[in-house]
Amino acid sequence: MNNLYNKYKNLYKKAPDKDKKNHINRWVISYADFVTVLLAIFMVLWISSNFEISDKVLAKAQKKEQIQEQKQDPTGPNYLIDGVKNPSDSKEIRVIEFEKALNDLNIALKDKKDMQIIPQDAKITIRLGEGVLFDEGSAIIKPDSKKSLDILIAELKKNNKQIRVEGHSDNLPVKGGKYTSNWELSSARAVNILSYMISRGIDKKRLSAAGYADNMPIATNNTQEGRAKNRRVDIIIIN
Repeated sequence: MNNLYNKYKNLYKKAPDKDKKNHINRWVISYADFVTVLLAIFMVLWISSNFEISDKVLAKAQKKEQIQEQKQDPTGPNYLIDGVKNPSDSKEIRVIEFEKALNDLNIALKDKKDMQIIPQDAKITIRLGEGVLFDEGSAIIKPDSKKSLDILIAELKKNNKQIRVEGHSDNLPVKGGKYTSNWELSSARAVNILSYMISRGIDKKRLSAAGYADNMPIATNNTQEGRAKNRRVDIIIIN
């Protein structure tokens, strides 16, 4: 009996729970996969942050290099003229240059009662009456007016602003003489002033001339006094 029991007792032993063992193994594998993915995410974040830092460092280094190059380049946009940036660099600098030109003109021409200085927005007008520069009906510059023009030209040479010379007249028809109309007379006067400026050393690329006849009056043409004001030459400095 005992022998029979010993022979068959193993048949009644509880078999190992393979499914439970396999269940434990699957959980461990899933956990390992999760940890691996989490580690990969942190690695990507760490590498990305390093790239951002590197980009910032590189940008800072490039900016520093550009500043050094600008300091070494005397013709760059930050070039200083008497402690002031190049006039073409900014609107503020152009305003400063404009005010300086106006102040210099006021000082140089303070004793010239025949020259009227008119600042207006982005331009300065130096106004000269007909009698100051020309005889009636003539476009030839009077010899005694050239001294005043020379003082003005010396000031104009101090900057590189554009200059426009404008000839104007009253509305009375031209009678006799070389010119047949106010258009011709006003244009000839403007061109002769321009030519004189060139002969005194002003770069011709800065200059332009125009004759407006009686189309831009500054006073009434119904009185002799008004017509005298309208017969003029305006030398305009453009900022």
